[in-house]
Amino acid sequence: MNKITAIDLLHANMQNQNLRRHCYGVATAMGGIYDYLKESGKFNGDSPDNKEAWEVFGILHDSDYELTKDDWSKHTLVALEWLYQHGVDKNDPLYLGLMSHNNKITKLREPQTQMEWALECCDELSGFIVAVSLVKGGKISDVDVSSVQKKWKQKAFAAAVDRSQTEQVQEKLGIELEKFMEVVLNAMKANKEELGLS
Repeated sequence: MNKITAIDLLHANMQNQNLRRHCYGVATAMGGIYDYLKESGKFNGDSPDNKEAWEVFGILHDSDYELTKDDWSKHTLVALEWLYQHGVDKNDPLYLGLMSHNNKITKLREPQTQMEWALECCDELSGFIVAVSLVKGGKISDVDVSSVQKKWKQKAFAAAVDRSQTEQVQEKLGIELEKFMEVVLNAMKANKEELGLS
């Protein structure tokens, strides 16, 4: 499945523009993490060596959210059925990846690969960066890593964000938290128009 097909699937099932932008933001972050892992020599080969595949995973990770938000136990199960209907094999990294998303509820699959852990770690962070941008008047260009770190330590700010989910990144991907924030922030800045943060 390529990005065009993934976006078509997302748009067919998600109408809320802010939710769509969250999926775009995670996709952008996933592409940035892939690039960083490759450039830093940390890419271990257990995931697709294909940036688009990582971005597609980001686009689709919450694609069924509007339909499942009132019954969290169904989140990802609906999207997995869509993938199956689109001919995605159940052993495909995208299918396995979606099985690992929302695993705390579904218990389908623990995150295992770098791509799966990248999503686990950047999902909450990307939303947090959007929140910091909104404090800066909606301009992500005005956000730097130090401002993200400062807000990160303020537990009352964006209190719903599960910081521990992102803080696994050192253990799971071998990336320091500050560097991870920089990678995700810079990736999102490069796509600020699509994210509505310009």
